[in-house]
Amino acid sequence: MMAKKQRRHGRPSQRFLVALAAGALAAALALPLASRLGPVLDDLLVISVLGDCNDCENDIVLVTITEETLAQFPYRSPIDRRFLAELIKTIDAASPQKIGLDVLLDGPSESAKDKQLLDAIDRSKAPIILAEAGTRERLTHEQAAYLQAVLSDRQSGSIVLQRDEADGVLRHLPRLEDESGTPVRSFAEALAGEALPREQATGRIIYQYRSNGTSPFPQYPAQTVPYLPKAWFTDKYVLIGTDLPYVDQHPTPMVSLAGSEAGTLTGIEVHATILAQQLSERSLGSASFLNTIALMVLAGLAASFGFLVIARPLTYFTLLFQVIGAYLLAAWMLVSLEILLLPVLGPPAAAVCAALGMALMRWRKDRSERVFLKTAFSKYVSPALVKRLTSGDISLKLGGEKRPVTYLFTDLQGFTSLSESLPPEQMAELLNSYLDCICDLATEHGATIDKIIGDAVVCFFGAPDVDPDQARRALELSLALDAFCESFRKDANDRSIALGVTRIGIHHGEAVVGNFGGSRFFDYTGIGDTVNTAARLEGANKFLGTRICVSSEVAAKCPGHHFRPLGDLVLKGRSQPVACFEPISDQDRSSAWMQAYLASYHKMSDASPDALSCLESVATLKPGDGPTQFHIERLRDGAAGTKVTLSEK
Repeated sequence: MMAKKQRRHGRPSQRFLVALAAGALAAALALPLASRLGPVLDDLLVISVLGDCNDCENDIVLVTITEETLAQFPYRSPIDRRFLAELIKTIDAASPQKIGLDVLLDGPSESAKDKQLLDAIDRSKAPIILAEAGTRERLTHEQAAYLQAVLSDRQSGSIVLQRDEADGVLRHLPRLEDESGTPVRSFAEALAGEALPREQATGRIIYQYRSNGTSPFPQYPAQTVPYLPKAWFTDKYVLIGTDLPYVDQHPTPMVSLAGSEAGTLTGIEVHATILAQQLSERSLGSASFLNTIALMVLAGLAASFGFLVIARPLTYFTLLFQVIGAYLLAAWMLVSLEILLLPVLGPPAAAVCAALGMALMRWRKDRSERVFLKTAFSKYVSPALVKRLTSGDISLKLGGEKRPVTYLFTDLQGFTSLSESLPPEQMAELLNSYLDCICDLATEHGATIDKIIGDAVVCFFGAPDVDPDQARRALELSLALDAFCESFRKDANDRSIALGVTRIGIHHGEAVVGNFGGSRFFDYTGIGDTVNTAARLEGANKFLGTRICVSSEVAAKCPGHHFRPLGDLVLKGRSQPVACFEPISDQDRSSAWMQAYLASYHKMSDASPDALSCLESVATLKPGDGPTQFHIERLRDGAAGTKVTLSEK
């Protein structure tokens, strides 16, 4: 009883550990996708819920220094200080609330113009916020020292903007520190009057857009300001900055919605966006990277544990997607209330990965053996044999075992050169039709298809099912294949396609048969001399002028069929000759020319000097007979007997 009680208490802890491991693994698997695609989905959610600015109003005006502005000066950098001084005076005369100058005064220009600008700043009735930066922003020590001297006793804010490291998009409010670690207020905070930075370290920038593609902030080129009504600047926050190609340009989340061109904003537009957000006291927190990882692990853990608890897959997955839907709804509501941006993709992706992983583990555990057998044999043997294999009626030794098999090789003569002359579509249709029928005939006769290489098909009998009648089956398959291939060839020739004959070689013997290759990719195939000999016999047809060539081992096991001898072939890779035969019909067996051939072959085997003349008489009775012509040429070249070394041909 005690042991049973311990096992019963051990199950929940074991399930929890499995779920925890699966949850952590799921989070790790989902992290790359969540890191790349997750921020984009977060951006789309925020923009779609909070970004509409068709009816919004603000008190911010942008004055931009453009290429047309710079064209009136003899030099581009630094921006003409006298022009900036006059620009500030003109704007100040319109009684704005504040002026923000997003131009770093980090070095001297012409002394008179520099003095004019500083005098205009100091005499301005409207508060002026100057741009601040430091050596961290790639200013030299001389530039930083000059800038600090200018900013002394004057109001300023840092213009530094912080992009996301993953994709360079500007999403979060800048949280800035100086070299000593002291918090530094931003340019927008200084304009808004914030004494110190807010504590929302992960706050999002809430970008605004109009459906017509225009900016939510009025923008005027700097050179046109003297000609504009003063009322356009009265009681406004006026921000002065550049709008130049490739200068101070920042990709924003609106890239996902409007494309890279419309979604890239100038620095002054970003500062205006942050300022508008702070003036309206809007904020949106977001989960940190570590919080996102924690949510993903929790989601994976919950999904894994739920899979272990809920037995029915349909119920489990229905509940899973309901929970994911509830999570996404909660994320939408939190954004719409401007409370928090939850990661849209990470936790759901981790939950789905965990569910699929657990389902895969259960599937592999329950069905591994049957799936393995079906995968290994369903395309190579008949459906009836696959059914017997998966039912356990046939014991299968994996890895390889030596057993008697009968191998059959086929090859379509001249198909490679033919394929070069046919259009690809016609060649594919022709080959697929040919191979479909070849494979159908093979499975109908109980063969196991070893491989298909181009137009060549290799199959064997005797494995995985033991077959004492395998040689006869192989021979009968060869006759069926020959009949089909000749009919297929005639039909192709009638369509002006010069299709060659199909050559077949068969040999019976022992081979090592099993799964070879590896645990991931493997073939159920045979290895050994029997396989090589069958392949050589197929190739021997080309020299013998036959379509089917079988070894004596096959012919001896087919007593109900008739054969004629072709020769004792010494095949490549073998030292001993193989007696080879061609199957013949009852009609050919009783014909006069076949009787003459058999008599001539007997004389040839006895090395009789009359063998050549006898074979020549056979050629008269049966013009075009391949084996007859083959041996005539041999004997005329001085050969004798029936032993032929094909490797010399």
